[in-house]
Amino acid sequence: MKFLKIIFGFVFIVICLWSCKHDKGTVIPKTPKTAEEYFVRASVYYENQIIDSAFFDIFAALKLDTTKAKYYALLSDLYFSQRETDLTEEMLEKAIMKDPQYNEAYLKLAELYLFLRMYPEANAKLDQALSISAYNPKAHLIRGNILRQQGNISEAKRILQLCIDQNPKEIKAFLDLGYLFQMEDDPICIRFYQNVLDIDPYHLEANHNMAYFYQNHGEYDKAMNQYKIILQADPTNKAALYNMGWIYMVVEDKNEEAIAFFTKALDSDSTFVQAVCNRGVAFENLKQYDKARQDFQYACKLKENFEPALRGLNRLDKLKK
Repeated sequence: MKFLKIIFGFVFIVICLWSCKHDKGTVIPKTPKTAEEYFVRASVYYENQIIDSAFFDIFAALKLDTTKAKYYALLSDLYFSQRETDLTEEMLEKAIMKDPQYNEAYLKLAELYLFLRMYPEANAKLDQALSISAYNPKAHLIRGNILRQQGNISEAKRILQLCIDQNPKEIKAFLDLGYLFQMEDDPICIRFYQNVLDIDPYHLEANHNMAYFYQNHGEYDKAMNQYKIILQADPTNKAALYNMGWIYMVVEDKNEEAIAFFTKALDSDSTFVQAVCNRGVAFENLKQYDKARQDFQYACKLKENFEPALRGLNRLDKLKK
């Protein structure tokens, strides 16, 4: 059983360029006439990933009014969604030209430079943003991620905590801090994940990371509770289904339950090679050797020379002899 591994990767929060949000309750015009109406509709299209329509409307807005920094900022989001980084940068620089005090444009540029790993440029834009407003939690959030990528973990933690001090509901900062402490195997990570869940009880990464920490430290009941919460929000979540199957098989010796969960994970992703292989192990434990062999063989088709499956086939061959 030593070859069995829990497959779960931490999901570190990558900061994405955030769009210009329209206020809840805003009436979205069906036939815009003003630049602002086109901008509002373009924002909605962007939020719903209807990119071509968003481009059409923001260009219409700019045709009517070239003075608004936020119009260029939204256009930068659209270009970034197409990975047009040069045009993204150009639009944000135009936004700053239109309004040198437009904090969001500096933050978006810093994010862009972080994405491109242009750290000095990113830090310079953050300095400019902070000169506009000292209360700037997202500036600290971005800087924390720069420091993390540069390997300065202790300083990243300090800056992320500063972000939380300014905005106690900044989920990304709590999640990032939890991840950094989890990578050091420090149980304080649970506190940060719980802060996320106090704000959003069904937050996927926080539940997953908390569950994985519990599972990795032998607190299987707590891990199962977190996986169940994930499945309440997303019944087809393959990672949660797989890990519950693993606990049933390896910890509780409940192979029939394990097979059921591995099968559900495969219903979500038929190419999930670890789920196929471990279902084969569960069949093997139940002495259903034909089914076990089928799964081991299928695993080898999904991933050539998949070592755990090859070992499973070797075990079955020895039994046959």
